[in-house]
Amino acid sequence: MTKVVIVAFLLAFTGSCVTALNGERLPNRTSAGSIVVSNMKLKKIQAIDGVHKGSFSRDGTRLALMDQNYTDVMEVASGRKLSRIVAPDGIFLGAKFSPDAQSLATAYRVGQTSIKATLWDATSGREKITLPVIDNDWRRRVDDLSFSPDGRLLASNLGGIARLWEVATGKEVRRFVPETGPQDQQAERALLSPDGKWFAVYYISPNERAHKMVHLWNLETDQHQQFESQIYLDWQFSADSRLLALTATVDKGKRIERSVGEIWDVATARRLKVIELPREWRGAYTVAFSPDAKFLAIGGYKKFGIFSIESGELLVSETHHHGRFFQDSALPNEVNDIEFSPDGKLLLTGGNDITVKLWRIT
Repeated sequence: MTKVVIVAFLLAFTGSCVTALNGERLPNRTSAGSIVVSNMKLKKIQAIDGVHKGSFSRDGTRLALMDQNYTDVMEVASGRKLSRIVAPDGIFLGAKFSPDAQSLATAYRVGQTSIKATLWDATSGREKITLPVIDNDWRRRVDDLSFSPDGRLLASNLGGIARLWEVATGKEVRRFVPETGPQDQQAERALLSPDGKWFAVYYISPNERAHKMVHLWNLETDQHQQFESQIYLDWQFSADSRLLALTATVDKGKRIERSVGEIWDVATARRLKVIELPREWRGAYTVAFSPDAKFLAIGGYKKFGIFSIESGELLVSETHHHGRFFQDSALPNEVNDIEFSPDGKLLLTGGNDITVKLWRIT
């Protein structure tokens, strides 16, 4: 199937999540992959080959699909391709729509080491502005590009510095530097909350390897707090900006070292829950909140599932990539992208098998 036929599935196979939760206080830790009896089901409705990541616009009208060398912007209602964005000699790492879905911010690698961030017109694919900083550390993840609710500001960690940029001009508005900690600490991740109130930055120190801190700035009061955690590959705010989920490395250096899902209360910087995954998932690679913040989707090795945030238990799971009969078992098959549609009726999964799949949630 091609990308163009996406519309029939998106429109015809939507359902709703019916599992009810009562909002009791969250316990601290859950067992590894325990599954509760649940009415939730996942049904694969579309497989899109040749792309490895997808991202819905905030209103659900558009979908960006990323190949390494291009990004296609699709119109969900018609399945029509609006534009193809190409960065010469670039490899796309991440994409995020502006709140009005008219612009698309992308991070992409140029050559072997340099990383840039550019805003494009989502309809025409025309370049609008490129931020005036090139990150020369290819190992740094810079695909956390996030907009303020009014679309006026863009957050990034280009060059190891957490900054807010003015979208219209590309000028730096503010940078964020902790008052405590090692002098050489660098911003490895930067994420603006959906309501624009919180700015989360993950700092590490190249020389003090034990220094792994998440800092939270309240942009309304300018208050600042922090907590210690080692982000493995992904993190995300809930849509109401109250919670922060991340994949975290625990028991570092021990025989039982692994990655888990962690859920933190943003206002208090308190860890609410640790979600252990089934052993065959080989850890947590990517996370996503449902729009109502009742569920957390987590992707692992080939497998993914939806967990209850109240209980931490696994409600439903599926396999993103089954592999071929003669495929080398050592090849990586991580689910490295997972995202709910804005109405909560669909789940998107992407993997380094270069396939994006859409699942109906019922």
